[in-house]
Amino acid sequence: MCLKYVAVHPPSYTEHTAVVGQSYTVLCHTSAVADVRWFFESNGQSWPVYEFGHVSEEFQDRFSLNTSHGLNGLGISNVQLSDSGNYTCIDNGGQGDERIHHLTVHGERL
Repeated sequence: MCLKYVAVHPPSYTEHTAVVGQSYTVLCHTSAVADVRWFFESNGQSWPVYEFGHVSEEFQDRFSLNTSHGLNGLGISNVQLSDSGNYTCIDNGGQGDERIHHLTVHGERL
Protein backbone atom coordinates (compact mmCIF):
# COMPACT_ATOMS: atom_id res chain seq x y z
CA MET A 1 0.00 0.00 0.00
CA CYS A 2 1.23 3.47 -0.90
CA LEU A 3 1.07 6.37 1.53
CA LYS A 4 0.16 9.59 -0.20
CA TYR A 5 1.14 12.95 1.22
CA VAL A 6 -1.67 15.38 1.90
CA ALA A 7 -1.61 18.70 0.09
CA VAL A 8 -2.36 21.95 1.89
CA HIS A 9 -4.14 23.59 -1.07
CA PRO A 10 -6.72 22.13 -3.48
CA PRO A 11 -4.92 20.44 -6.40
CA SER A 12 -4.56 22.09 -9.79
CA TYR A 13 -5.39 20.00 -12.88
CA THR A 14 -3.74 20.02 -16.32
CA GLU A 15 -4.37 17.91 -19.45
CA HIS A 16 -1.46 16.49 -21.49
CA THR A 17 -1.27 14.42 -24.68
CA ALA A 18 1.61 12.19 -25.81
CA VAL A 19 2.26 9.73 -28.64
CA VAL A 20 3.39 6.11 -28.26
CA GLY A 21 7.15 5.67 -28.72
CA GLN A 22 8.10 9.29 -28.13
CA SER A 23 9.53 10.93 -25.02
CA TYR A 24 7.40 13.24 -22.92
CA THR A 25 8.01 15.34 -19.80
CA VAL A 26 5.26 16.37 -17.41
CA LEU A 27 6.47 19.63 -15.86
CA CYS A 28 6.00 20.61 -12.24
CA HIS A 29 7.17 23.74 -10.38
CA THR A 30 8.46 22.79 -6.92
CA SER A 31 10.69 24.36 -4.32
CA ALA A 32 13.40 21.66 -4.27
CA VAL A 33 14.16 18.32 -5.93
CA ALA A 34 14.43 16.46 -2.64
CA ASP A 35 10.92 17.54 -1.66
CA VAL A 36 9.03 16.58 -4.81
CA ARG A 37 7.00 13.39 -5.02
CA TRP A 38 5.29 11.94 -8.10
CA PHE A 39 2.48 9.37 -8.07
CA PHE A 40 0.81 7.57 -11.00
CA GLU A 41 -2.89 6.74 -10.81
CA SER A 42 -4.76 4.54 -13.28
CA ASN A 43 -7.80 2.27 -13.06
CA GLY A 44 -8.37 3.14 -9.41
CA GLN A 45 -4.84 2.22 -8.30
CA SER A 46 -1.94 4.47 -7.27
CA TRP A 47 1.83 3.86 -7.40
CA PRO A 48 4.72 6.06 -6.25
CA VAL A 49 6.92 6.96 -9.23
CA TYR A 50 9.44 9.30 -7.61
CA GLU A 51 9.97 10.00 -3.92
CA PHE A 52 12.76 10.26 -1.36
CA GLY A 53 15.21 11.30 -4.08
CA HIS A 54 14.83 8.41 -6.53
CA VAL A 55 12.56 6.76 -9.09
CA SER A 56 10.72 3.71 -7.75
CA GLU A 57 12.14 0.40 -8.93
CA GLU A 58 9.16 -0.58 -11.11
CA PHE A 59 9.45 2.70 -13.06
CA GLN A 60 13.24 2.96 -13.42
CA ASP A 61 13.47 1.63 -16.96
CA ARG A 62 11.63 4.57 -18.62
CA PHE A 63 10.98 7.27 -16.01
CA SER A 64 13.35 9.94 -14.68
CA LEU A 65 13.26 13.28 -12.89
CA ASN A 66 13.99 16.12 -15.33
CA THR A 67 15.39 19.09 -13.43
CA SER A 68 16.19 21.33 -16.40
CA HIS A 69 15.04 24.96 -16.43
CA GLY A 70 14.41 24.97 -12.66
CA LEU A 71 11.52 22.54 -12.94
CA ASN A 72 11.08 19.07 -11.49
CA GLY A 73 9.41 17.36 -14.41
CA LEU A 74 8.74 13.68 -14.72
CA GLY A 75 10.40 12.42 -17.91
CA ILE A 76 8.94 9.38 -19.67
CA SER A 77 10.91 7.74 -22.48
CA ASN A 78 9.32 5.44 -25.06
CA VAL A 79 5.79 6.40 -23.98
CA GLN A 80 3.32 3.47 -23.91
CA LEU A 81 -0.50 3.38 -23.98
CA SER A 82 -0.36 2.05 -20.41
CA ASP A 83 1.22 5.37 -19.34
CA SER A 84 -2.19 7.07 -19.70
CA GLY A 85 -3.54 8.26 -16.37
CA ASN A 86 -3.02 10.87 -13.67
CA TYR A 87 0.43 11.94 -12.57
CA THR A 88 0.33 13.81 -9.28
CA CYS A 89 3.19 16.10 -8.32
CA ILE A 90 3.37 17.07 -4.65
CA ASP A 91 5.70 19.80 -3.43
CA ASN A 92 6.29 18.93 0.23
CA GLY A 93 9.06 21.50 0.62
CA GLY A 94 7.03 24.55 -0.32
CA GLN A 95 3.41 25.24 0.38
CA GLY A 96 2.28 21.62 0.03
CA ASP A 97 0.94 22.25 -3.46
CA GLU A 98 -0.50 19.28 -5.32
CA ARG A 99 -0.74 19.28 -9.11
CA ILE A 100 -2.60 16.61 -11.05
CA HIS A 101 -1.52 16.09 -14.65
CA HIS A 102 -3.77 13.86 -16.75
CA LEU A 103 -1.80 12.23 -19.57
CA THR A 104 -3.62 10.76 -22.55
CA VAL A 105 -1.46 8.62 -24.83
CA HIS A 106 -2.35 8.09 -28.51
CA GLY A 107 -1.10 5.27 -30.71
CA GLU A 108 -0.14 7.55 -33.59
CA ARG A 109 0.78 11.16 -34.25
CA LEU A 110 -2.23 13.49 -34.05
